[in-house]
This record gives sequence, C-alpha cells and structure tokens, in this order.
Amino acid sequence: MKTQKIYFFLCIAALFLSGISCNSTDDEEITYTISESVRVTSFSLAANDSVLANLDTVFFTIDLNGGQIFNADSLPVGTDVSALIANISFDNVAQAKIIMDRGDATKNDTIDYLASPTDSIDFTSKVSLVVTAQNGVTEKWYSLKVNVHQMDPDSLYWNAPFGVKPLPCGEGVAVTTQKAVYFKGKAYSFIESNSTCTVYMTDNPYAGEWTSQTVTAFTPKVQSVQATDDALYMLDQSGELYRSEDGANWTATGQSFYSLVGSWKSRVLGVVLDNGVYKHDCYPRPEGFTPYPVPENFPVTGSSQMVTFVSEYDLNTPQSIMIGGRTANNRLTGATWGYDGEAWAQLAGSIKPCEGALLFPYFTFTTNEYWITTQYTSWIVIGGREAEGVADSVYVSVNNGNTWTAAPESLAMPSYINPRAFASVLVIGSDFSASQKASPLWRFMPVRQVAGMATTRANDDYKIPYIYIFGGENNSGTVYNQIWRGAIGRLRYPPIP
Repeated sequence: MKTQKIYFFLCIAALFLSGISCNSTDDEEITYTISESVRVTSFSLAANDSVLANLDTVFFTIDLNGGQIFNADSLPVGTDVSALIANISFDNVAQAKIIMDRGDATKNDTIDYLASPTDSIDFTSKVSLVVTAQNGVTEKWYSLKVNVHQMDPDSLYWNAPFGVKPLPCGEGVAVTTQKAVYFKGKAYSFIESNSTCTVYMTDNPYAGEWTSQTVTAFTPKVQSVQATDDALYMLDQSGELYRSEDGANWTATGQSFYSLVGSWKSRVLGVVLDNGVYKHDCYPRPEGFTPYPVPENFPVTGSSQMVTFVSEYDLNTPQSIMIGGRTANNRLTGATWGYDGEAWAQLAGSIKPCEGALLFPYFTFTTNEYWITTQYTSWIVIGGREAEGVADSVYVSVNNGNTWTAAPESLAMPSYINPRAFASVLVIGSDFSASQKASPLWRFMPVRQVAGMATTRANDDYKIPYIYIFGGENNSGTVYNQIWRGAIGRLRYPPIP
C-alpha cells in the first residue's frame, strides 16, 4: 500500500515538473520588441476656408531620410500661415512635440501633438517636429515648412533682378532703326546708326559679349531682316533681296520684293508689287510657283514677326503665323494670318488693328481649386501702333491664334516700360545660375519644345526661357536704345525632378 502511494505521488510530481518545463519553453519562445519607429506616415493641413479654400488638399512631401516635410507647390502670395492646424499620422510612437522657434526664447512655444492635435501652429516661425519612438531612446527631428509664394508665380516679371541694358551698339548711341532675329543658336541684332548698319552676334543677349561686323555690301532696309532655317535675308533700299549665312557676308539673290513678311523652314516669304498689284511671293520659289495676288485684307507691311510652330496633329508640317499690319489700301488690321508651306489663310482670331506688334511663343499657367497646375503653350502679343498711337496692350492665345483674349493683369506690361511698336522679341534659354539655385523650387509640366525656347528638365542643365525685347519705337518714331529681359515667375526656377 505504501508502495502504491509513493508511486502515485511520483507520477503527480512528474506531471507537475513537466508542466513547468513546458511553460518555461513557451516563455522563452515569446519575445516582446519595443518599437524604434519614428516615421511620419502622413501630413496635411486642416481645412480652413477663412485662410484658403481647399487648404486640406495641398500636397506635402515627406522626406524621411532628410527629415523634411514641405509643400513643393507654394501657397498664393499673402496666405496667412500663422495659425494652422496640422493633421499628422505616425507609426505607434511614444511622443511627438512641435517646437516653434520665433527667434526669442520668451516667445518660443512647444505643443504636445499627441495630447493636443488641434492646437494651431505658427508656420511663420521655424517649426520642428520631434518624434520619439516607443523605446524612449530613438528620436527624429523633422523640419516643417508651409511654403508661400513671395511673388505671383504666373506673373510676367521685367524688373530686378532682370533690369534693362542698352542695345549692343552701346548706351547713348542714337539708333535710327533696329531688328533682332534668332538664327542658328545666336541672337543677331542689326542696328543702323549714323547711316551705318552693323550686325552684332551673341549666345546670350544679357552677357554683354557681342561680336560685330559692318554690313557694307549694300544699303539695307534693316527692318526687313528675316531668318530662315539656313540663311538670313534682307532687302536693300531698292527692294533687291540679299542672302547671308553668317550675317557678315551677303550676296544678291537676283530677286526683288516690296516687303518681307516672314519665313517658313528655308523659305523667306514676302510681297511683290507687280504692275500695281500686290502679290504673294517667296524665295527660293518651289517648282511651278507663280506669284499670286494677296487678299484685300492681307498686310503688305507692318505685320508682327512671323513665328513657326509644329502642331501636335501634324508633326511633319510646320505652321507659321503673324498678326496685325497695314493692308494695301493703307488700313490697319488686327487679323491673324497663317501659312503652311503651300497657302496663306486668315485665322479666326484677331486683335485691335495695329502695326509693329510683338508676337512670340511662351507658356502660361492655370491652377485649379485642387492645386493642379496646367501649363499651356501660348502665343503672346504685346504693344504695336494703333490708330490712337503706340499701345501697351497684351493679348494671349492658347490655340495658335484662332482666338485671342486680353491678357490677365499678371501678364500686363509694367508702367516703367514705355509702350512701343516695331520692337524685336526673342525667347532664348539661359542657364540657371548657381546663385538662383538657392531660391525655392517651382514645379511645372513639360510641353513640346518650341524653336528658340529649348528647356531641359534636369536641374543642373535647366535653361530659363527669357523673353528679350530689343528696341522699339515711341509715338514719334524714336527708337529706344534698350534691351529688356523678362520671364514668368515660376519659369525662373528649375522643375522638381
């Protein structure tokens, strides 16, 4: 009997020890890790229509490695960011503090974000977010920035740091007439002064590094200069057409014109006066071409420079357009005319009748209520001489001249640039300087490249598409010895890759 009791207790003890052993094994297999994560998973601003409509839709970039949280597309000029509420999400962290450094220890402030997520943040101060992981040791500092435009990004700026420079003939020189064209990657400025015509050439009109050559082969009509794909053309005082491949050496073509109105590929386009009839003509003439009468409302003089583009619907056939001018019956016109290599056609769009208007291709932008910015390849017309005198009107077309609208205030010419007619306008890309790289970045959408408007997408190679206005006449016909340079605000900075 005693033996059975001893055996029974031994079995109970074995089972008990076995249970302890199993529990011990289970405890060793279960491990608990305290999180080291300090990751911010989302960031946005709370809606506040009194500050800005759709404020909660503004996109913020979270740079976990660099410790930066910011909006790449800045808010409009004047937006009040001194008291905004932020919606911030984290991994399961122990603490998140927002520190506002106002540059004065007595005015600095700290918010315990996890405890008070609806407290407002003064983003006019230097704001930091300090996140502490659950382990109580790992810590991460983030810089919080709500960027606000310091200028309207869609405005056309001509003031500092651009300024104004004299024509390449030098300050103080009285200019009789001038014409600038863009040819083979260079700006060519033809200037008549003291009965002498000089051509100046440069890669960068604002660098002040011009080479020059006097035109002596003939007495030119400087305003007639045209650039084609492979040559420069200019009329002499009698209307004879001359050709040059470098601006310095000229040869007669044996063909004469009443006026030159533009170019298309390697062809120069003009008007001839044949027994009292104005006719379309060109050089070199295609096989079988015969000059034919111009329509009654076609401008035989005074039209804007002709600009060539490639339509997205026909990549193989360039189109050229021009606007304004004076017809054969001496009337001003505001019509837009196009040429496709075979025929001329009047487009539907028109502006107030004028001559000597500036026409150039550029970019305009719209931003919708959800902060999506759309870029348009646009055509801009500035100035010209209307019946009442020289104007500073600005028109914009986003459909290749088929309709024109008065430009918004953001594109208006400033009062310190005098209205002018018969100025030359070139759009030339200039390198983004190292000093400008310190400025805030702007984002814009890529579009089809337009001749004379080359821009690359890499920041290091980014070229700002500057607008250069050469010369121009006032109401009395005096030529301004000036070169103005401008650009739309957002194009002054490289796009974010």
